Parts: sequence; C-alpha cells; structure tokens
Amino acid sequence: MATSKMALFARKIQLESTWNQLFLKNQGVITPDMSVLGDQIKKTIREILLTQEAKPSNPRDGENHLFAG
Repeated sequence: MATSKMALFARKIQLESTWNQLFLKNQGVITPDMSVLGDQIKKTIREILLTQEAKPSNPRDGENHLFAG
C-alpha cells in the first residue's frame, strides 16, 4: 500500500524535528546519527516528490496541475 502524502509530510517533519533536537543537544556538531537522519529526510522528500508526480491530473478539468491531488 502506498503511503499517503500527508503521512510522508508527517514523517519528514518528525525526522527534521529529531535532527534539530540532536543539533541543539550537540551544540552544533553533526554526528553520524544525524547524517543517517539526513539521509532518511532526503529519501522521504524524494518519496513526496514521486507521490506528487504520480497523479498530476485534476479529474474535474482533465488538465495537469503540479499539486493536484
């Protein structure tokens, strides 16, 4: 089952929040754990973009819209 756009956005926000908390905790030093989180954030962003591209047409008017869903 495909993950919904909203679930992907929520995951992205959660990962970014965790990354930011670690950044503050480590006084601005980026650790290997943070690098892994950064990779997960990038992967989630790619999934969001793929989800947006997968179904770009608006069924009401038949035109293609970037953010139609």
